[in-house]
Amino acid sequence: MNTFSIIAIPFFAVAVVMLTLGFTRKNRTFFIVGGVFMASTVVNTVIGLSL
Repeated sequence: MNTFSIIAIPFFAVAVVMLTLGFTRKNRTFFIVGGVFMASTVVNTVIGLSL
């Protein structure tokens, strides 16, 4: 595992928590932050798998 794959794991956990808070509290800020972390997870995973 390289650094990008290791970074993607906690980002995914944070994204799941933020999106869950967004669904339960109906707060748009949590949706935005969760989406950004999920996008970052996908980018880091793709970079980690391509190296």
